[in-house]
Amino acid sequence: MAPVNPDILQALTAGIQSEVATYVFYLEAARHARGADIRETLEQLAGEEKAHFQILEKQYDSLVRSEKWISTADILKKEGLPEINEEMAAPHRELVAQVRKMNSRKEILQMALQLEIDSRDLFKGAASSTPAKEAQEIFQQLARFEEGHVKLINSLLAQS
Repeated sequence: MAPVNPDILQALTAGIQSEVATYVFYLEAARHARGADIRETLEQLAGEEKAHFQILEKQYDSLVRSEKWISTADILKKEGLPEINEEMAAPHRELVAQVRKMNSRKEILQMALQLEIDSRDLFKGAASSTPAKEAQEIFQQLARFEEGHVKLINSLLAQS
C-alpha cells in the first residue's frame, strides 16, 4: 500500500483547524448574541462545524493508521468521536477576543460569512488538488456544506 500523500494530510489538518476556529467563533458569538433567533442559528452552525471537524478528524486518523479513506456515513456511525475542548480552542483566543469586541449582529454575521467563505474555498481547493477520488468526494461534500452556510449567512445579512 502506498503511503498517504502528505498534501492530503496537510489539507485535512488545515480543514480541522478551520472547523475548530469556526466552531469556537460560533459558540462565542452565540454567548454574546442579542436575540434568540440569531443565538439559535449560531448554535446550530456551531454544531455543524463540530460535525465537520469530527469527519475530518476521523478521516485523518484512518489515513494515518490504515492509509484508507472511509465514508462519511461510516465515520458518523463510529463510537467515540472526538470532542472539542478548551485546550483545542486555546489557539483561537484572538478570534474569541474579536467576537467579544463586536457590538452588532451585522458585525458577527460578516465575520461568520468570511470564515465560511474561507472554509468553502479551502475545501474546494483541496478537492481540486488531490488525485484520490475518495478525498475529492469528502472535500467536495464539505465545500457544499460550507456553501450552504454562506447562503444562510447572506440571507441573514440581507435581513439586517
